[in-house]
Amino acid sequence: MDKKTIIAVVLAVVVIIASMLLQNVFFPTPEPLPVSETPVKTVVQADSTEALATEALATEALATEETAQREPLESQTDQQTLMQVEGEELFEQTYRIETNVFTVVFSNRGGTVQSIKLKDYRNSDGSEVEMILPRESGRYPFTVHFGDFNAPPVDTLFHYEEALLGNKATFYQVFNSPSGVPFRLTKTYILHPDDYMIELRIAIENSINEYPDLNFNGIAYTLGFGPQIGPDFKKLDRRNEYRNFLYQLNGKKKTLRPAKSGVTPLEERVPWTTISGKYFQVIAVPDATDYKITYDSRAIEGLKDQSSFYFSRPEIKSSKNTDVFRFYIGPKKRDMLLRYNETGKNAYQLRDMHFEQTVSTSVLIGWLAAILKFFLELFHKAIPNYGVAILLLTVLIKIVLYPLTRKSFDSTARMQALQPKIAEIKEKYKGNPQKLQQETAALYKREKVNPLGGCLPMLLQMPIFFAFYNLLSTHFELRGAIFIPGWIMDLSAPESVWDFSPLALPIVGWQNLRLLPLIMVATTFLQSKLTPTGDTSNKQMKMMTYMMPLMFFFILYEMPSGLVLYWTMQNVLTVFQQLIITKLKQKKADEGESDQGPSGGRKQKK
Repeated sequence: MDKKTIIAVVLAVVVIIASMLLQNVFFPTPEPLPVSETPVKTVVQADSTEALATEALATEALATEETAQREPLESQTDQQTLMQVEGEELFEQTYRIETNVFTVVFSNRGGTVQSIKLKDYRNSDGSEVEMILPRESGRYPFTVHFGDFNAPPVDTLFHYEEALLGNKATFYQVFNSPSGVPFRLTKTYILHPDDYMIELRIAIENSINEYPDLNFNGIAYTLGFGPQIGPDFKKLDRRNEYRNFLYQLNGKKKTLRPAKSGVTPLEERVPWTTISGKYFQVIAVPDATDYKITYDSRAIEGLKDQSSFYFSRPEIKSSKNTDVFRFYIGPKKRDMLLRYNETGKNAYQLRDMHFEQTVSTSVLIGWLAAILKFFLELFHKAIPNYGVAILLLTVLIKIVLYPLTRKSFDSTARMQALQPKIAEIKEKYKGNPQKLQQETAALYKREKVNPLGGCLPMLLQMPIFFAFYNLLSTHFELRGAIFIPGWIMDLSAPESVWDFSPLALPIVGWQNLRLLPLIMVATTFLQSKLTPTGDTSNKQMKMMTYMMPLMFFFILYEMPSGLVLYWTMQNVLTVFQQLIITKLKQKKADEGESDQGPSGGRKQKK
């Protein structure tokens, strides 16, 4: 290759690295579960969702609390810790409700949720995916604060109200407002057997029709979800796992850019917002109330990466008020998310929510990823192993691109044949760069040779490479997909033959020895050695023979094993293609020589 070709290759390398950086920016009988030696109450579950609608909603009249002593707390300027009305002695207890998709553990401390496990999804160790992290932090989702999110959490013990029918958990406690008016805070959770959505109703009531005066700088209370969502992870590196704050505005998905402080308010009123991971997410759907939403990504004790959001409810100006929140807590599977676009397909009669927008697809290569997904699933149906399906898809891609590969090979061979003439031009015009360039271009034109023709296959592979990466990052079925048991256990994550953490290699920070990238480097090097070049004596081209494999090694080392498998396979197939093309050209050349007579003329047929 000449200087232009080298520049083109270098630019291709720059495009690869830049693109990678952009990609980074880019329900049965419930049973109690005790947490102490104190007694545990039992939750009764209904056999159907219809029973939930017919349940008698027995509520305890606040008038029965007349004997309770009311001690109003001194009002603070900004935030408020309200004192509960004294009553019967309570003990900390937990309650478990199981549906067909969830196992949910509730606590009467604050009426919060301590655990949500997804029955149909497993971690690599076989355990069910836990969506509440980290449990040891002592902070749990659905915590209420009187005031904004900086106010102390309401973590007092709540009464638990047994549900006669249905997958339902109700917690309540009576508090005094700053003005001494008693009110009852009730948190009611409603679950449906086959739905990944949980409904939470927060009711604030006063039985004597007296306004409780819940107003702390314009905010009555704040509902929080955090400090982090599952599944568990070692680190958030935006490749193998990440957390994004998303929301929908004017029918389009938006990505929140967290402020440097870690606390980011959202000024717009939105129909839903989400804490989104690679394969799982929590989508919050508030009712029509004009909530102020705040996102928190600050590090807290025991948790470097926090992902929380808060809904601050404006001042309540009535003696009875009920707010409704719905939370989708589950997988980022497009078919499941589409259910919330039609009222008849979800238990909450929601429509046109377009949760499927949270499943990221590239605007430029999304169509190509969709094509790859179609054929990947087609091969997987024939052979139910996604690793084999990736190999077969790679073979199909090479077959489709073969005409261009052959043309590129011929172009490179013709460039190689022109090297003596190019050398003469360089020698003749070595003191005149402008004339040298003109004569070289004229030679290419006369011989009808494109000096960049040899780079065409590599340039065509780049969109496919990025489409594969996009597919591995969004296609849920590839999560935990095993190729070779004991080695490649998850095609959506890097494979590992030795984990030497907490030690890490300097500079790169690698904590695992990975075999597949080493195989990939070997095949890339072999391909580079077999690829014909325009000038085999060019020191720069010889250096690129070694630099390209090393470059791909560092780029792909921490990438999903499915992507490395694809690139390795395409290297192997390219090597075979080059060997076959070379053999065919040699055979054709030998046949041409055999047709020539001793003096160089063509043999005469008798």
